[in-house]
Amino acid sequence: MKVVIIGGGIAGLTLGILLRRKNIDVVVNEKSIGIEGRGHAFLMSADGYSIIKDFFPDANVPLLSKKVNQFSLKKIDEEELIKIQLEGWYCMKRSSLISFFYSLLDSNTLKQGRVFSHFIFENEKAVAAVFENGDIEYGDIFIGADGSNSKVRDTLFGKVNFSNIDVKEIVGISSKSSIANQQAAVFQKYQSKEKGLAFGFIPVSADEVVWFMQYDATFSDGHEDTSPEQLRLFCKEMLKDFPSEVTEILDANNFSKTYVWNTRDFDVLPAFHKNNIALIGDAAHLALPFTSAGTTNAILDANALASLFEQFDDSENIFTSFYNNRSINLASHIEQGRELKRLFLYPKLYSERGYIVPLVSDQEDNCVDELIKPLKVLYFTDPVCSSCWVIQPILRKLKLEYDDYLNIEYHMGGLLPSWLGYDKGVIKNPSDAALHWEDVSKNHSIPLDGDVWFEDPLNSSFPPSIAFKAAQLQNKKKAILFLRRLKEMLFLEKKNITNLEWIENAALGCGLDSSILLKDMKGKAIEHFQEDLRLTEENEITSFPTFLFVDALEKKLTLKGIQSYSKFEEVIQQLIPSAVKKKWSLSGIHLFEKYNNMTTSEFAFLNDISIKSAETIIEELFEKGLIEKIENKNGFIWIHKVKD
Repeated sequence: MKVVIIGGGIAGLTLGILLRRKNIDVVVNEKSIGIEGRGHAFLMSADGYSIIKDFFPDANVPLLSKKVNQFSLKKIDEEELIKIQLEGWYCMKRSSLISFFYSLLDSNTLKQGRVFSHFIFENEKAVAAVFENGDIEYGDIFIGADGSNSKVRDTLFGKVNFSNIDVKEIVGISSKSSIANQQAAVFQKYQSKEKGLAFGFIPVSADEVVWFMQYDATFSDGHEDTSPEQLRLFCKEMLKDFPSEVTEILDANNFSKTYVWNTRDFDVLPAFHKNNIALIGDAAHLALPFTSAGTTNAILDANALASLFEQFDDSENIFTSFYNNRSINLASHIEQGRELKRLFLYPKLYSERGYIVPLVSDQEDNCVDELIKPLKVLYFTDPVCSSCWVIQPILRKLKLEYDDYLNIEYHMGGLLPSWLGYDKGVIKNPSDAALHWEDVSKNHSIPLDGDVWFEDPLNSSFPPSIAFKAAQLQNKKKAILFLRRLKEMLFLEKKNITNLEWIENAALGCGLDSSILLKDMKGKAIEHFQEDLRLTEENEITSFPTFLFVDALEKKLTLKGIQSYSKFEEVIQQLIPSAVKKKWSLSGIHLFEKYNNMTTSEFAFLNDISIKSAETIIEELFEKGLIEKIENKNGFIWIHKVKD
């Protein structure tokens, strides 16, 4: 079998390399000679980056790239609208990646200077590709990877209906080392709240940033297309009200290497192939650049298609499966790009909550346990409650074994309004809380450091409680991770979690938008916290943790305080006699991959093993470099080590 690829961009080259690695005869045909300067740099997700890394015999990818850790969206007056941590995104020079790809292909596989003209057909199937220089390449399967203006696509389906060019984008690379170093690892974007105008920049190396100016196409009368000097003047005029660092980036830019991008897309095609000819990358699907999805999708296309050559012997099954595997996700990316364009063009119609992070991703369901399940569990808790920290392993085990039956709702109980007049048993002041925590740590063999009450005592549990309600407004699943992280900061790291700095840090670490969370803490989240306090009072909850189990017939059973796991199982069996414990086989590093971090006692409890056995397993994982540890005076927290 011989595969002929038309187009030597990211998609075509990736596919060529992957097929060669499978010992498939392949020829990549590229119209240009050498490496084009257009394209500058792009963002790539972890999915695409992992495929490229696999091209290397070792783990180090010798590409000029920069890992991007955060996205920040600000108004031009520098008020922050969005701030969110990014996972697995990289900024990379296009020329660097293309050069690397070229180094993996010999002259028999990569043919340059070939501009596609037409196919030669026999019995409705292509047998050869003909190029304008007179070259002819015969083959069995043909892949069009020739970009958004694909001639191969025109041959198969005719002209597509491109969307209107409503937004234009000017792109350049600026040598501004101070900006690159200062903003390392941050994708920074400034956006007008009055009109469709934005400026963004991303570090691509230690001394360069790739930048872009997006603007409503109606703002331009064509002057930006004429010369480097007019392009420079146009950008400076459009961005004159933006922060000074924008001007500095423009001043350090070479406008002779800057270009205008007319952004457009088209609807998902009814198929990506006809007979033995198929399309991949921008030739098959084109999303607006707001999503930063183009390069990653090109690589994912190539990887998905190459893998199907191992499963099927005929092109029809290969191409049909390829379309079925990719078209749904690609359609969602196209729609996300269109939604981002609407938000961009009409900013006055949307508040900051209407913004979407301009990076395509699988949209997480903003819910936990929205499915109808037999038992509703109202869990009344508080971020500073030591008993609620002790109960954490039980919550995790319930999730593993009885998740099919339980909808657990988290409600904040308001344990510590303030120390003024506070009197809860033996605890009347911060020093009492410190001594109590030390007792809890010893009695339950769980790391817990009460010194925070001497060193930096919290004056109330209300701020972190309100922060949790703000997190729930964004994403209920991430809110639970956020609450866990707040507890770790307090109980293990002695951090005062009423401090907004630590609240923001925890939010970013859990994938939440910290800017919106801090805004919601001043408004909507307070209202939701007050609702929790009313619910706590209505149900006469006076201690934490308290679990209120409610079945479909409104029968209620309550568990208060620190209880054994068997007590929880007894309640479940009373209300649902048919409940069956789920068997799970997570162990060792796989359990850390699910829960990210655990104490030694928590690991032992979840695995039903002794502390000594748990210590042995954990120490082996630590020696192998699979987990890290944070030391507490009363124990350790073990953290799954994620490799770049």
